[in-house]
Parts: sequence; structure tokens; C-alpha cells
Amino acid sequence: MEVFMRNGLTPDNSLLRQWNVLWNELEPARRAAPAADVVEDPDGYHFYFEMAGINSESVNVRVEDGNLIVEAERKRPEWSKDVELHLSERAYGTMRRAFTMPEDASHKGIKAAYKDGVLEVTVPKRPESKPFKIKVEFEN
Repeated sequence: MEVFMRNGLTPDNSLLRQWNVLWNELEPARRAAPAADVVEDPDGYHFYFEMAGINSESVNVRVEDGNLIVEAERKRPEWSKDVELHLSERAYGTMRRAFTMPEDASHKGIKAAYKDGVLEVTVPKRPESKPFKIKVEFEN
């Protein structure tokens, strides 16, 4: 049995479809790093990593040499020998991302939480780097 996957946008024999298949096979580094969003608010930085299907035991978050490093491993499922794999687009193995910590980031109070396939790492700003208002006294 032959299984065809179609996206409905390109013909099965199009050059674009062939290029996409080749691109997916030749760029494993793209899959080895989880997609991330980095958001700054007045109190700190929030790093969001897509990590669906990751076992919590394999997640490693640390600060090392001024870098926030996130590593995890997604193990490939073990299928019986009598199955035929028709398509494999999910990434397996070790994933790693590293970001240089901002200068105003505090190493104290960093938190990490995993929910619904997303790892959120919250890095607070140093208190002395946060903006504050100075009261002006007027003399009569």
C-alpha cells in the first residue's frame, strides 16, 4: 500500500513539493532546536519553548557562563518490526537552545514551568535595573 500526503496547495509532482521534501531531509538542525518566543515586560524576561511530547525527566534548564540553556530529549517511539513508516516529520533526539542572558537579568528567582507542551522560563530583572520614579520637591 502506498500512502500519499497532500496539502491541497501544490500538485504531487511539483518542483515546490520536491524541494520541500528535500529541505526537510537535509535540515535536521532546524528540528533539533525547539521553537522559542522571548518576551520582555517591566519585571523580567519570559522564554517560551515549544516542547510537545517531551518527558519531564529529560528537561534540563540552567544558566552557564552567562547563557540560559534549555535541553531536552524526545525519544522515538518503538514500533513493531512489521509496521511500515510512511511519513516522519516529528523531530527526535536531543534538542537544545541557548540565549545570552540580558545584562539586567537576575540569576536569582529564575523559574521554569511546563504546561500544554510549552516550557516557560521566567528570568526576573535585577531590582536596581528596573525603572523607578523620583519625587521632585519644589521650593517656594
